[in-house]
Amino acid sequence: MQYVTLERAKAHLAMDHDEDDTLISAYISAASGAVKNYLKSASAYEVERDSNDDPVLDSNGDPEYVRDSSNDKVVRLEVQQAVLLLIGFFYKDRDENADSAFAQGYLPAPVTALLYPLRDPAVA
Repeated sequence: MQYVTLERAKAHLAMDHDEDDTLISAYISAASGAVKNYLKSASAYEVERDSNDDPVLDSNGDPEYVRDSSNDKVVRLEVQQAVLLLIGFFYKDRDENADSAFAQGYLPAPVTALLYPLRDPAVA
């Protein structure tokens, strides 16, 4: 499960060469996994909405997802941007945690700001 493509990540990094494609692909997987773990069971995908902005549900009561021309689920823009930000952090600061962006194992604040409203709350 990868929430952004290699091409999208390279565009975000303003990269026009192929030398780091393997590294960037690894960052995409790592960032997508970190975002998925942060969201817990919340969906990273865009849900179909009716004219009242309520979610469209299937016959089982599960949400219907927006699909692209390949019939793949569309990843929410907030999730895509969070993954791109993480990839940028990983690429820029490969061997260190500059400015304690990942203090005590947390995601960087800009990533958390994008994802927090989507996250399912923890149940004690």
